[in-house]
This record gives sequence, C-alpha cells and structure tokens, in this order.
Amino acid sequence: MFGTLIASIVAGETADIIGRTKRSAIAYAIAGLLVLFGVMFGLIALYVWIAGHWGPITAALALAGAFVVLAILVVVIHGSTAKRQAREAAKRRSVDAKAIATTAAVAALPALLARRGSAVALIVPVLGMVGYLIYKENVGPKGGRRPRAPLDRP
Repeated sequence: MFGTLIASIVAGETADIIGRTKRSAIAYAIAGLLVLFGVMFGLIALYVWIAGHWGPITAALALAGAFVVLAILVVVIHGSTAKRQAREAAKRRSVDAKAIATTAAVAALPALLARRGSAVALIVPVLGMVGYLIYKENVGPKGGRRPRAPLDRP
C-alpha cells in the first residue's frame, strides 16, 4: 500500500488526483445548484397552483405553515436520534472501558502473583468488587432499594 503511494507520488500522479478531485467537486457543486433551482421553480409552481385555487394570501400562508411544520419535524427527529446515538455511544464507552480494565487486570495478574504475599494483597480488592456487585444488584435504578415482591418475607 505504501509502495504504491510512494510510486504514485514519484510518478507525479498526485497532481492528477488533485485535479480530478477539484473537477469532481466543481461538477457536483454545479449539479447541486441546478437541483436547488429546480426545487425552487417547483415550489413557485406549487404556489401558483395553490393561489389559483385558494388565493395568493392563503397559498403563501399554507406553504409557510407547511415549511414550519417540516422544520419542526426535522428538529424533533434529529433530537430523538441524537439522544439515542448518545445513549448508544455511552453504552459502547462503558463496555470498552470494562474490556480495557479486564484486559489490564488479566495482563497484570502474573506480575502480581509472582511476588510473595501478593495473593493475600489481592483478596481485599476482589472482596470489595464482590461487595460492590452485590450492592448494585440489590439497589434500584435511582439509588433506593428495590420494592419487595408481595410474597417475599421480611
């Protein structure tokens, strides 16, 4: 991969690649501008058609209302998808952090067990982790205790 990159640089193909990229960007910009003109003329035609049926003021207000509703829909949909993506990203970060911590612990375990007395020193953190996991299992979502089932006895 690097060999072909170096060979293309040496051969002077980089200038050709940059030139093709510039020409493509210009062509797509012109196409986008023409599409924008087409959409604008379509909207003008829609306005004229609605104005022929309902009158110019009603047509303008109807189109304005439709665009405001579309804008609100776009904002609401974007907000909901952004929140969902943020939750998924946080979940991925949590999973990645746990995986990195587990990998680091497994990698450090042989070095810790190689010394004398280190097995006893590892008991305290392991017991702390077990206690934390038991606590998390028994605590509800907002930090309070989970309600007991009706058949549970005190």
